Amino acid sequence: MMRTTRRLVGLALVGGVALGGCAAPLRASTPEARATEARLSEHAEGQEETSPEQEQAERDAFARRAMEALRASGETRPIHYDAEGFLLRLGDKDGTTVFLANFFDEYHAVPPEKRDEVFTRITRVRSMPGLPATLAEARPNLLPVVRSRTFFEQLRLVMQGPPGKSPPIVWKPLGGFLGVGLAFDGPDTLRYLGPDELTRWGVSFEQALGMAVENLRSRSTEPLEQLAPGTCKAPWEDSYAASRMLLDEVVRRCPVKGAPVVLVPHRDLLLITGAEDEDGLNQVAALALKAVMAPRALDGRAMRLTPAGWVPFMPERLSNAWGDFRKLELFTRARDYDEQTQQLEKFYEEKGVDLFVAAFTPYQDERGRSLSYAVWLKGVDAVLPRAEVIFFMDPALGPEAPPVGIARWEEVSRVAGKLLAPVEGLYPERYRVTGFPTLEQLARWQNDPGDLFDEDGP
Repeated sequence: MMRTTRRLVGLALVGGVALGGCAAPLRASTPEARATEARLSEHAEGQEETSPEQEQAERDAFARRAMEALRASGETRPIHYDAEGFLLRLGDKDGTTVFLANFFDEYHAVPPEKRDEVFTRITRVRSMPGLPATLAEARPNLLPVVRSRTFFEQLRLVMQGPPGKSPPIVWKPLGGFLGVGLAFDGPDTLRYLGPDELTRWGVSFEQALGMAVENLRSRSTEPLEQLAPGTCKAPWEDSYAASRMLLDEVVRRCPVKGAPVVLVPHRDLLLITGAEDEDGLNQVAALALKAVMAPRALDGRAMRLTPAGWVPFMPERLSNAWGDFRKLELFTRARDYDEQTQQLEKFYEEKGVDLFVAAFTPYQDERGRSLSYAVWLKGVDAVLPRAEVIFFMDPALGPEAPPVGIARWEEVSRVAGKLLAPVEGLYPERYRVTGFPTLEQLARWQNDPGDLFDEDGP
């Protein structure tokens, strides 16, 4: 993934926003379509100055050093570098895939004197733990892994194989935006498990998950770290701290006010507080805002424990914590869509499909109110993210023309929902545009788009 600074910034969206484009309808793959989106955010402040070319050069240089480290460690198989996917494939068939994005982020996050350690960790991937032949041998090392749902969904795109090939990892959704999979825990690395391994051991996913949870339970007897009365942090830093949210008895060790609320912004960070604890919510949100910017971050959104399981949670709008929870939500959604955009662009290009993958962009005004938006271009075959606001653009009107309409997603779906076809199998959700709103619909949204921000927002 691209190493970018993703933050909510102040944008100057005004009636005279300029457009990129030309007098004729755009092909989805032309640079003008992306330029139109970029024009809306050209006044963004505080964004990283690194150009795409410089970014790619840094990634390529990092990949070269990673390959050199692998060779020096004794790797003899062919090493293939996939620049677009930012990964290495060791071997020509059924080899090892080394995803470089997290290592790259760690490389830039640590002091210069510790950067060589990042390449040392990369070399450990080549010696992934071997899998036992039987379930009895494997069982003691099975553990559950809670990760962002995007992690599992995007891996399916990255590892796209021939028709009929099994998915690379077995997993199931957890609470809407997380997922839980299975890992074989080795001395230095963990190995995600796929359906082939479970079939060979003669065990179902649910059966193996039950065994993994019991193993995790036996490793989770320590008390929680109390940050404040009713607010706790898990003490484990073993890559499975987030997975402890699966253990009801661990979550309930924290004597919270109201229903338990958890955040797992990082695999080594499980935060617990109560839904009715204003100070606790403020504290965990502040910690989560820092953690989601770290390498190997998971998800910034919160969950509340109910009798039916985990469900998404947001504080009341009048809560002092609502603003930080809102930032966590928008940051996570923007990051997830950004990663999906990169993978879909590559996927469509390889398949020869001419589709424009529209961006999901967070926005914050001078009063601190926030929203997300996407651009719907007339004459462009595209897939749109579900953003809160849609800007309708007609490139035929010229590069300086303002949007021909602006509306909230709910209004667009109600009035012109037939023009949006859900794309099956994608998370986060996207919609294939099948046309463009009528002049009457656009005139209504242009003259009176309504309050684009929630009236009860900050």
